[in-house]
Amino acid sequence: MSNFEYGEVYKDYPVSESGYSFPDGSFIQVHNIFNPLPEFMKRADLLFIDPPWNLSNINTFYTKAGVPEHLIDFESFYKRLFECIKEIDPVVCYVEIGKEHLADFIIEMRKQYKYVTFYNSTYYHRKDSLCYVVRSSRKFKKPKLDGIDEEDIIKWVCANENYECIGDLCMGRGLVGLNAHINGKPFAGTELNHKRLSVLIKRIHDYDKENNYEA
Repeated sequence: MSNFEYGEVYKDYPVSESGYSFPDGSFIQVHNIFNPLPEFMKRADLLFIDPPWNLSNINTFYTKAGVPEHLIDFESFYKRLFECIKEIDPVVCYVEIGKEHLADFIIEMRKQYKYVTFYNSTYYHRKDSLCYVVRSSRKFKKPKLDGIDEEDIIKWVCANENYECIGDLCMGRGLVGLNAHINGKPFAGTELNHKRLSVLIKRIHDYDKENNYEA
C-alpha cells in the first residue's frame, strides 16, 4: 500500500466535497488555499497552522493529494497564507515553520500583530528534527514553550489558550482538531488532501469510542 493512502481510512470515513460536520459543530473541508477562504473558517478566534515549510515541501503535498499543478515559488504560498490569516483575524495565531523561512514568517506576522515571538521546537519528538513555532497576539503574553516538541505545544495550546473555536488552514491528519476535541472545544479546518482529513475523523471516532462518548 502506498504511503499516500494513509491506511485507506478514507474508505470508511469519507469527506465529501461539501465537507464534514462533527456533532459539536466542528467542521472540516477539502480546500486549496489559493481559492477563496470558506466562511466557516472565520469562526476561529485562535489559529494553529503547520503549513508546508518550503517549495519542495508544498509540491510534495500537491503530489500526495493528486493535484497536478505545482508552484514555482514559495513566496506566493506564504503570502496567500497570511492573507487568509488576516481575513480570519484571530486574537492569537500560532504558525509552525522551519529555519529557511522563519524570518519571512516573523515579518508577515509583525504586519498583523503587535506582539510576535518564536519558540525553538522539534517534531516527531526527535532532538535533531528542529523547527520553530511563532506566536502572535494583540495582547502581550509569552507562554513558556521553548524547547518543547510541536506536538506537545499543540496539546498545550488546545488545553490552555482562551478561545471559542480553534482553526487550522493546513489541518493535515488533524492533531489540532483532535486535541481541541479532547478539550471539549470546537474546531474548523481546511486541508488539500481528503485522505488526510479522513485520518482525523477516525482519530476522533476512536477516541470517543475508547472514552464511551456518544456520537
